[in-house]
Amino acid sequence: MSHRLHGINYRVFTTLLLIGLPVLVVASFLVLENGRAKLRDAFGLKLSQRAEQSASAIDAYVYRRIVDVSMLARVPEVRAEAERANLRPVVSGQAAEMDRAFAAVDLKRPAVVAILATPASKYFADITRQDPIYREILLTDRAGRLISASNITSDYDQSDEDWWKRVMADPTRGEATLSDVRWDDSARIYAMEIAVPVSGQDERPAGVLKIVADIREMLASVAGMDIGSDGEAMLVRRNGTIVFSRQAVQPSARFFGADRLKERLDAAESSGPSRLFFTADRADGASQLIGVATSQLSSTYPHLPWVVVAWQPESELLAPVQSLYRSLLLVLALTAICVIGLAFWFSLRLSKPPMGIDMALVPHAPIHRVAEEEST
Repeated sequence: MSHRLHGINYRVFTTLLLIGLPVLVVASFLVLENGRAKLRDAFGLKLSQRAEQSASAIDAYVYRRIVDVSMLARVPEVRAEAERANLRPVVSGQAAEMDRAFAAVDLKRPAVVAILATPASKYFADITRQDPIYREILLTDRAGRLISASNITSDYDQSDEDWWKRVMADPTRGEATLSDVRWDDSARIYAMEIAVPVSGQDERPAGVLKIVADIREMLASVAGMDIGSDGEAMLVRRNGTIVFSRQAVQPSARFFGADRLKERLDAAESSGPSRLFFTADRADGASQLIGVATSQLSSTYPHLPWVVVAWQPESELLAPVQSLYRSLLLVLALTAICVIGLAFWFSLRLSKPPMGIDMALVPHAPIHRVAEEEST
């Protein structure tokens, strides 16, 4: 007996499609999104690791410089110069008069020449000539009066400067401090001020030693970070203002992801230490994956809440796997076609055939028996 295919059973066809295609589409979407999320997390962790390396290099550089300046303040000639200066009485009005002389760069005034001619001043000048990292070195006594300097300064009385106040906040022992990074227009460099106490005979601060350091070496860990063709790294403050960038920026310029950065840092404080990364859009609308690392300087110097951020466009990060996604989508399309084909085939096989029955093949009782049964 021959088998024939009959019309489509639309109920079967629709049922199979409603079961097969949504499951395939949803499963494919979940697999793709899970893959993207894992790739994004992996790249985010990598960026945060790069940022951590840069932040660690910055911390190591700054602490090493503080140690160097502290050792310079321990040189016997420097300590002796501070001790001798403290023996001079503080004369009312003298500081203001000397300030005017230094502001006018009056190198003919004997008092100004005497300060620049001390053994400590000559020693400081020699250091700045031999080591270009040190742009300026000066020494004050316990009252804040300038007593030695590598070169002429703009003022004589340093006691009103923030760095001097921070060092001498505890007059019994003093405390090393440093300033934020600033751009020196005249020297065309990024500089930082480091100030340390100069101990006297009784180990109490006899004065303050301050240097202005060229910190291009410190910032090289940020400027030299290679993050793809469109990636970049910056040193920023917690509020998002930029400390240093390879691109020239205004002093008040802010990092494009400043708001998200603050949110994530605040959340990290409550959840404990972890590697931070997040996404944010630049001004052109391109989504950037950003890795974050905080400097440990803020634990010692709260006025320096530095953060290293390193970012790269998501499109650039995911570019190597886009071809794999296209191949996977092609496979899924072929699978969908197979599902539709199977649904169509099963709907044909399971369609209900018309009842064409040959009655001669059906066994039945003889006619006379049927007549007898009807008569009774």
